[in-house]
Amino acid sequence: MKPNFYKSFALIVLLIFSQAAISGQSEHAEVRAFYGDKKRDKVVVIDVKRMKLIDAVATKGKMPYPVDRAGNLDKVYAITRGSKSMDVIDAETLENVGQIRLKHKPRSGESYNSRLGLALIAGADKPLTSVIDVMRDRVVAEAGGNTYTTQIRDNGGTISSGHPAWLTKDRFVVIDRANRLIQLWGIEKIQHGNSLNYGWEVTLLDEESTPTSVHHIIHRDVSRLSEEEKHTFYALAEGSAKEEIHPAILELKLSDSDSDDNYDDQLTWVDQVKMDSFGKNNYDAKIMSSHHADCHPDGVHIYAGSTEGHLFVINRKKMEIEKVIKTGKGTGHTRFVPDRTEPIAIVTNHKDTFVTIIDTKNHKKIKDITVSGDPIYGGDEILQSHTNYISSDSKFYYAFASDNGIFYELDLEDLSINRTLHIKGAVPVQGCFMSWDDFSYSAAHSSGGM
Repeated sequence: MKPNFYKSFALIVLLIFSQAAISGQSEHAEVRAFYGDKKRDKVVVIDVKRMKLIDAVATKGKMPYPVDRAGNLDKVYAITRGSKSMDVIDAETLENVGQIRLKHKPRSGESYNSRLGLALIAGADKPLTSVIDVMRDRVVAEAGGNTYTTQIRDNGGTISSGHPAWLTKDRFVVIDRANRLIQLWGIEKIQHGNSLNYGWEVTLLDEESTPTSVHHIIHRDVSRLSEEEKHTFYALAEGSAKEEIHPAILELKLSDSDSDDNYDDQLTWVDQVKMDSFGKNNYDAKIMSSHHADCHPDGVHIYAGSTEGHLFVINRKKMEIEKVIKTGKGTGHTRFVPDRTEPIAIVTNHKDTFVTIIDTKNHKKIKDITVSGDPIYGGDEILQSHTNYISSDSKFYYAFASDNGIFYELDLEDLSINRTLHIKGAVPVQGCFMSWDDFSYSAAHSSGGM
């Protein structure tokens, strides 16, 4: 039987128009920004493309600082650092659907394991991490120390924990800042008898001392790494102004011990690069503090900021400083934009009124761009947010001038401010961005935030 020509033609036309419609929807899909506003106990929600405030959702807990996506689901966790809980907010309806109770106040929860469906929530007042089943919004395990600590020796504030991080599919770290330790933990799914019920069991495998408190494990794209490199990690040591210890990048190795029972059960600090000098310049540890470091897209370099106003370009393979770039006060996060004819990066200067644009091919400063006015709150709040976002076409950069309550759009073609949105009385500092076309987790999440 011959196929009906008109039916086949109609089907082809329908498919073409369907694909065009999907493509059009993707181009114009709504992107929502979720930021914690700790001053008003709200989560600020913005329609990014329209530059409009959608809502400011009240939290049940106190002092929402980061807002992190619950895995790949259409909900977010408001990390309320003033309460032993975090709020769960439906990302579509913006309904606050409840709380997850914790044994500690939370610091951040951006580290998600898609294989296991588990997120890590680090402790703000204890070096304790809660493991969360994001489908059920339930604590399934805890790792670390269930004791109150206050970090006072080193830079970076008093919070007990560094940021949580998965190293492999079943290995993660708890960063104990007050005691200058990184703990390596393993996790395993445990079946209960012959039933379909299961639980999770965590085991402390190793711990390693660090020269000062560690802020975070530096995120890298593991898909580009060799098997050997997948067992090498880099951490940012914050330094100590009191003890005149410079900030540093630490190289760590994950390996097997002599035990036959475990694999990847040993974490060792093997090398470091101190941000103490370059060429004829010596840097004063008493005025330094390193808040954040990011991997360059070339896989070789690390950009690490320091609060006095320098960006250190470090070759991780040689473990040495290659360049130092003058930036602004409170230099922290670097957002790379590699998908351009001339790749650039935008450097956040948390305590200054401008961002710094870097030519990432030659590691050279291009210019500073003013994004904020003078401090409204007397310097008690940061001037620039931890979280930012790059549009899918790499033409625009979005972030908050936090102290001023201004969400802005930076045109990356002519390097100027294009549009702004002022939210009176708000101080949004950290959060996540969600695209409504596929619910993909934007690279602009709060990884390595405050």
